[in-house]
Amino acid sequence: MQKSISKTMYSEWVLRHSLYWMSATTRWKLDEDDQNWFVSFESFSNEIEFEFERLLNDYKLREKLQAHTVQVRTSIIDNVLRSIDSRLSQ
Repeated sequence: MQKSISKTMYSEWVLRHSLYWMSATTRWKLDEDDQNWFVSFESFSNEIEFEFERLLNDYKLREKLQAHTVQVRTSIIDNVLRSIDSRLSQ
């Protein structure tokens, strides 16, 4: 079974992370053209399709969360590194 997915809908990061976790369920192959990803699954069923869609949704949400929290995470890291540097220089 081959599934065609628009590149505008999911990033490569989302797709590859989802497929990584699908490896425990079934073997797959990834191809692409300019506008689409083509995912071929060795075995395919409703259960496999639902799991793949669940993973795509999960990683798309993670990607959005990372984009919205990048400044906060960077600030925390900077503060921790400054604190470490300050302690080491004493």
